[in-house]
Amino acid sequence: MRKALGAAIPAATFCSLLLLGALAGCGQTRTATDATPATPVSVQTITKKRIRDQIELDGSVAPMQQVNLVARVAGTLEQIKFQDGERVRAGQVLFVIEQPPYIEQVKLNEAKLDQSRADYNRQNELLKENANSQAKVEISLSNLQQAEANVSLAKINLDYTVVKAPFAGIVGRRQVDVGNYVGATQGGTVLATLMQISPAYVYASIGERDALRIRARIPAGETASQGVGRAVVHARLQGETGPGETGVLDFIDHQVNQASGTVQLRGRFENKDGRLVPGFYAQLIIDAGPDRDAIVLPNSVVQSDQQGDFVFVVGEDSHAHRRNVSTSMLKGEEKEILSGLNTGERVVVAGADKLTDGERVQVVASGSGG
Repeated sequence: MRKALGAAIPAATFCSLLLLGALAGCGQTRTATDATPATPVSVQTITKKRIRDQIELDGSVAPMQQVNLVARVAGTLEQIKFQDGERVRAGQVLFVIEQPPYIEQVKLNEAKLDQSRADYNRQNELLKENANSQAKVEISLSNLQQAEANVSLAKINLDYTVVKAPFAGIVGRRQVDVGNYVGATQGGTVLATLMQISPAYVYASIGERDALRIRARIPAGETASQGVGRAVVHARLQGETGPGETGVLDFIDHQVNQASGTVQLRGRFENKDGRLVPGFYAQLIIDAGPDRDAIVLPNSVVQSDQQGDFVFVVGEDSHAHRRNVSTSMLKGEEKEILSGLNTGERVVVAGADKLTDGERVQVVASGSGG
């Protein structure tokens, strides 16, 4: 009995020691957690900023019209009547291909036409005297019609020996020199390229959300095609800082590119001085509405993942909380926050890339802004 009691006392003591050790361990863990340093961040208190409602897009300049000037008949190129890069007017003669063979072909077919016409008249007279059959008259009429068609075709080919500008524009460099035989290949020989650059186009692609903003400005009852031509747009070349060329929104596509999720649109500019050169990069800036107040943040503040755009907001508990936001691109390096933030809230503007949702933070710098 005494031995059993002595054995029990150490066992109880051992359990007590284990319990005390466990409590001590728990206390040490809590202290270590509380001592974990907060992540330093800089915040900005949200206020609204006055902005001009514009959409800025990357685009490229294109001619209003462009055509390859082609030799459609075969022959030796005899004359070039322009200087490379020259502005030409509609209907101006640019190339002349040797004409004598085609002139003679017209004369030959006209002679055959006269012969066919005379034969048709003679066949008709004989029919009136019952000395001919209706079948012979019809054959003669068919020959006459074929002769007329051959004369018309010969005159068309003669016209093709003179290549004219179909519209006013700038003609590029000649592709063939005088003395070369042209027009012998299938599809003809390309002699030069003519472009109309006044007016000129600037093409760009826009996201669905911004495309809807532009369409929303179209008055009720009008289609998109009726509404274009009213929104003011600007074209700014690379390196320019001013407003650039001013024009109008000319076209909005009705199909969304499924790969990029964008819609193509086009601005039309008078381009009287030829500053907008086809192929040049240009920024297309669209006036999407009147000046207004908005919440604006730098692009670097707004992060993105599979759930969409988000920022971190610092609450009164000094913890960073993820906030999903809806955004729209602005010109420069800014985004407009369409939803998800309110004025007076503190948004992390530096150090957000190291944060997780609910993490404790220490504000080391703060400011205010839109």
